[in-house]
Amino acid sequence: MVGLSNRLSRWTLAMFACALINFLLAQALIVAGIAWPVGALTGGATLAAVHLVTIGWLSVLILGALFQFVPVITTRPLLDQRLSGTALVLIEAGLVGMVAGFFTLGVWGTASAVCLTVGGSAVAVGAIFAIVNLVSPLLHTHPLPLPGRFVRAGLFFLVVTMFLGLVFALTLSVPALCPPPLVRLIDGVGYHALAGIGGWLTLTAMGVSYKLLPMFMLAPEARGRWGETTFKMGVAGFGIAVGAGLLGLWLPGPAVRFGGRVGWLFIGMSITVYLVDLVRLYRARRRPQIEIHNRAAAGAFISLALALVATVLFVVAGQPARDVPPIILLILFGWLSGLGLTQLYKVIPFLSWLTRFGPVVGRGKIPRVQDMVRESRAAPWFWLYFGGVALSVVGATTEASVVVRTGVALSMVATSGLCVEYWRAWRGTYALPTPMVPSSTSAILKEELKP
Repeated sequence: MVGLSNRLSRWTLAMFACALINFLLAQALIVAGIAWPVGALTGGATLAAVHLVTIGWLSVLILGALFQFVPVITTRPLLDQRLSGTALVLIEAGLVGMVAGFFTLGVWGTASAVCLTVGGSAVAVGAIFAIVNLVSPLLHTHPLPLPGRFVRAGLFFLVVTMFLGLVFALTLSVPALCPPPLVRLIDGVGYHALAGIGGWLTLTAMGVSYKLLPMFMLAPEARGRWGETTFKMGVAGFGIAVGAGLLGLWLPGPAVRFGGRVGWLFIGMSITVYLVDLVRLYRARRRPQIEIHNRAAAGAFISLALALVATVLFVVAGQPARDVPPIILLILFGWLSGLGLTQLYKVIPFLSWLTRFGPVVGRGKIPRVQDMVRESRAAPWFWLYFGGVALSVVGATTEASVVVRTGVALSMVATSGLCVEYWRAWRGTYALPTPMVPSSTSAILKEELKP
């Protein structure tokens, strides 16, 4: 078994803090009218905002969570805690270079090329450090639980995403260094996004949710055929869709297009089964009162369902490209960001409790994890966040830039409010004046796991 010192990641909270700052910066770019919907959809400022969200916010957030939860899932320690810190520094430094490169795209040609290439390489190297650190326990655990298999598959798609991103950077900045056969990949930006947002972020988020939701709602963690179907169809779907799409860049034809449709069909079936399984999970819980973070997470799952329906309509009806932004907003801000913000509200106080009170269990009276937060103060922020997302999606659908920016502004205010609540939970602000519970290990566990 992994001891307490090995279970606690030294860098997880730092990664959460950096991720939240990156998210606020991305929201600020939209609200200020620098990025889309005022700026061009493919402009440098918009690309900077997109990568602040996908790399700086979501990827850093998920890697920070994985550094904490992979040792719990596998009961094995990470390869080296120092790799986590190195990964964070490289990813953040590389992201700064990428953002600078995007902002100078088409203005300072050489400087932009250097920033994108060096920054992208630094992010890739940092991600490799993170992957090596995580793969070690994942490869040495047999059998690997379902959440671990989701994570392992997600890391594979992260590698694919990084490879495609580096090819794009080389093709745009130093074409002479990119082998001619790979130049065709510049037309595969959509599959780069599908591998990253779908294969890496969505599959990993599913795996983490399959660990966190049962743990904090006292629901069965074994998901049986529902979980297996979600996993196998999801991995196959994203793999086939990305693979067929990239293959079609060199060998276009009906067979490849059919393969791509099969991949999308599997993706849709995987998400559908996952959402149904989540309903089963909520109903099977043994904790009668659902805590605020899991009540608010319904907004993320509804966003995923709406994104699925919108994507089906988009693919079947052959809608124009202007209909893509609402779907992207639903996925990035509603589903992935919404799930991240809600689960942080439980993960941060849990880590704070382990850090502050775990070592002194049995030596005095200590608070419960639930005493570390005040749900009445967080609830309005969750309502405001998902209300802002809904408003921004409506604005993107009607092509009303003012409405989009207003919605994102509301979500930004809510994110800031939640950051204050995270900070208070980490500092133990609410725990100090609360009634204490008996501090014996058995009594604490009985109180925390009481239905």
